[in-house]
Amino acid sequence: MKDVVCMVETPKNSNAKYNYDPGLGGLVVAKYLPLGFVFPYDFGFIPGTMGQDGDPLDVIVIAEQGSFPGSFLKCRVIGAIKAVQRELDGLIIENDRFLVVPENSKVFANLTRAVQLPDDILAELQYFFSCYSQIEGKDFEPLKVISAKDAVKAIATAKNNMEPIRKIEIFVPLSDDNGKPFPAYLYRNVKRKLIKDFGGVTAYTQAPAEGVWSDEDQKEIKDRIIVYEVMVAEIDRDYWASFRQHLEQQFDQKQLIIRQSTVGLL
Repeated sequence: MKDVVCMVETPKNSNAKYNYDPGLGGLVVAKYLPLGFVFPYDFGFIPGTMGQDGDPLDVIVIAEQGSFPGSFLKCRVIGAIKAVQRELDGLIIENDRFLVVPENSKVFANLTRAVQLPDDILAELQYFFSCYSQIEGKDFEPLKVISAKDAVKAIATAKNNMEPIRKIEIFVPLSDDNGKPFPAYLYRNVKRKLIKDFGGVTAYTQAPAEGVWSDEDQKEIKDRIIVYEVMVAEIDRDYWASFRQHLEQQFDQKQLIIRQSTVGLL
């Protein structure tokens, strides 16, 4: 199961709720809970993620003992409690609790799925956060417990929310150096591969662009091109180097341009 690094804000059995303040570079006491009300396990977040509420994803660390505020733990994901929460202004948002186990845990070394936890523990965790939210005047409604696989997918999505989006543009000529058009199937192959590898592609084919440059004799050369565009979260330079080499062979080009730029989504 995929590992994630988690930061503990509030330790197990704590009566105080701690929040990490990036501006201060440390933890602050957010509030004290009612007497006798303590956190059942370490509670924190997964750095580098952003949930629907604009905050990092929350984690419950299932372990035999608590750590301390500010600890970083390498954990495996075993599932999540899917939930929605009604805010003070009436807005309803997703507010899931991801279930993780530290890799160095001995007691829970064989725990890989949330369904392996006793039903009482899952029920008590959901009840705790329902009561915890009521203290703040919010309504926390657990919906279901999801699998480790689905939880890992949700974490990957939340990580993408934090990452800048890269736009990849592939410039492909419409004809060779003698002006002879390339076969149509070559362009269909490019499109199919990009859809297969990235789930979608934008092809600017209705009004082909025109590339202009100078050769070694300073002569102006013009070339009509098609631009293929895909969006990615990370750049796999080996993939694109291999893909460019393949296209250069297919379209008989000394050098074919593939460029990337960082964009933002609204």
